[in-house]
Amino acid sequence: MSADVRSVSRGLTEVVLGVPGVRSVVPPGPKLATLVRDIRSVLDLPRDGGAVLVQDRADGARIRVVVTSDRRAPTIALVRAVRDAVVAAAAESLGRRPADVTVRVVEID
Repeated sequence: MSADVRSVSRGLTEVVLGVPGVRSVVPPGPKLATLVRDIRSVLDLPRDGGAVLVQDRADGARIRVVVTSDRRAPTIALVRAVRDAVVAAAAESLGRRPADVTVRVVEID
């Protein structure tokens, strides 16, 4: 992958935040554990990059996205919309489709 991973992450984070029904993007890792423990936590995006995890691997980019949504939003439709937006934006940024995209949703009342 020739693109800067942090730059791609920031761009993908903005794309995901633009998907209708997405409330926030949560970086996978400790902040996700905090969110699950205290679902109403206020989350900040990391200062050095976006919240979408982009990993450069030999077989292509691996992308992990965790979003929060309103419980009233249809989850399957939201997962598909986020996935499609990420694949399209990543293909444009990276010059090829990512090898793997994982989308997780945490619903908030």
